[in-house]
Amino acid sequence: MYFGFKNMMIRYGNKTVLEDITTEFPKGSVVTIIGQNGCGKSSLLKTVSKAVTPKSGDILYEDKPLSSYRPKDLAKKIAYLPQVHNSPPDIDVRTLVSYGRYPYSRLGRGLTSDDAKVIDETLALTGLTHLQDRILSTLSGGERQRAWIAMTICQEPEILILDEPTTYLDISYQVEVLELVKHLNQKLGLTIIMVLHDLNLAARYSDYLYAIQGGQLHACGTPREVLTRTNLKHIFNIDANICEDEWNSCPYFIPLKVAL
Repeated sequence: MYFGFKNMMIRYGNKTVLEDITTEFPKGSVVTIIGQNGCGKSSLLKTVSKAVTPKSGDILYEDKPLSSYRPKDLAKKIAYLPQVHNSPPDIDVRTLVSYGRYPYSRLGRGLTSDDAKVIDETLALTGLTHLQDRILSTLSGGERQRAWIAMTICQEPEILILDEPTTYLDISYQVEVLELVKHLNQKLGLTIIMVLHDLNLAARYSDYLYAIQGGQLHACGTPREVLTRTNLKHIFNIDANICEDEWNSCPYFIPLKVAL
């Protein structure tokens, strides 16, 4: 298995949130996990950062449990950006992005010329060069999110995990962030796994959708395979019309009513 979950079970007290989740994420693809609020989407991703401890199961990377890797070695392969992130109020964009070089640091040694080169390349790749001296708190929500994503890219990972990267952003910034995500996937060949609530945006920017319902992996496949009237009714309890976005060559849906 390249990267994925094996027999994953998550419990909070006596409540089982996820049970026996086994799935692999295709290398080089953009995969979005969807499902109702509270179904365990974010909890599943949080096991990667150890913010959530599973009751049982393993997270595998190249057929080995994550626990078998040294933290710094793993951080060079997998980058995780949580939904909520905090930083000092007076930090500038370049400094934040430079934190992504931590896995490559050595005791008593500051940033090297190689580190500076990677930081410059990352700022350019994410469209932040002209904002690198700006204080983070003075940026728009979309610009701040780009800066945080740039920090993870500065780790030079193979896999990027994003927990609800468009939360609290208006639609223009949501599209801006997801355009960046797709650009990073295509430019760097990153495997990107994220959680989104907007199903139409998920269908537009993802190669695959994985749907969680009732603690189980209910459906997985291409957006056309997963975004169906049957699945929308079963997972989200809504009746909907499924349409074709010919411009972006993907499906989208128009909700009609709550299913009875």
